[in-house]
Amino acid sequence: MNVEQVLNSNLWTPGEKAIVKWQFRLLGGFLDALFLAIARANEENLAKLELTFPEEVAGFRAWSHGDLARRLRKAGLEI
Repeated sequence: MNVEQVLNSNLWTPGEKAIVKWQFRLLGGFLDALFLAIARANEENLAKLELTFPEEVAGFRAWSHGDLARRLRKAGLEI
């Protein structure tokens, strides 16, 4: 599975797809800055960001504390 296939697949959540875009530097402007803020946020501020951007924060949590990277690799994405 390549990046395009992941982004067009129903197997991944919108937040997980956003992480793939972030990791492959396919975001720009606001979303790039948002993921930078999410990545740098402490738990208190991450909870605040999650109120407005729940899918993006869920994707980040799956990436940083979960098994998203493993699942993407298992699907064949070199990440």
